[in-house]
Amino acid sequence: MNDAPLLETRNLTRRFGALRAVDDVSFSVAAGQVYGIAGPNGSGKSTLFNVITGIPFRPSSGEVLLSGQPIHRMRPHEISRAGVLRTFQKDAEFASLSAFENVYTSAVYCAGTSSATAGDAARQALDDVALPPSRRGKAASELSVFERKQLMIASAIASQPKVLLLDEPAAGLTKPEIAGLSALIRTVRGRGITIVLIEHVLALLLDVSEHLMVLNYGRVIASGTPAEVVRDPKVVEAYLGTREIAH
Repeated sequence: MNDAPLLETRNLTRRFGALRAVDDVSFSVAAGQVYGIAGPNGSGKSTLFNVITGIPFRPSSGEVLLSGQPIHRMRPHEISRAGVLRTFQKDAEFASLSAFENVYTSAVYCAGTSSATAGDAARQALDDVALPPSRRGKAASELSVFERKQLMIASAIASQPKVLLLDEPAAGLTKPEIAGLSALIRTVRGRGITIVLIEHVLALLLDVSEHLMVLNYGRVIASGTPAEVVRDPKVVEAYLGTREIAH
């Protein structure tokens, strides 16, 4: 049995002058896992995704490995075609294209899927995220906030990634919609896709994550099961501050 991690970072660092936005971060994600990443604003979470995917910059030092093979020197399109894809906090769809056209385009250009099979991949991805057929011909700009989240995830999974990096997908959602997102994440995982999830909504992280890592000032301050991590004094202090803890 192969116990090697599917995705791994080793001493990953990204410097901007004297600032270390990502500071010596090492972690590993097993195949089939939902791996949560939390931290206050400015803790380096999105920058970590940036250097893993090469969008828009590579790490200053350290390594990123996929199935034991280094990918940190690859170009972004090579990383995506190797099997690591990400979503962004802000909407990144083509607003004037239909939902179907957005997902089709992703299948062709992100994964290099042939045009002959991209249509099938797009339809399957839209089925997986449960976007109603009546909405698939609508321009992306006409979709609701939650439907755009469905579209964003469908566009990523149509490329058949091994690892999907989700950057704060719950932003802008209501509580019922967050529950729907939780179910969607489980569906994606059930399709054999490993998920790394950045999220400020701790309830969602605790609901879906098997392992939780917390960053603060670019460094890992806690890592373990969600139940262990949320009780860690360093995590409580990072979120609430020493004064609040004293109360």
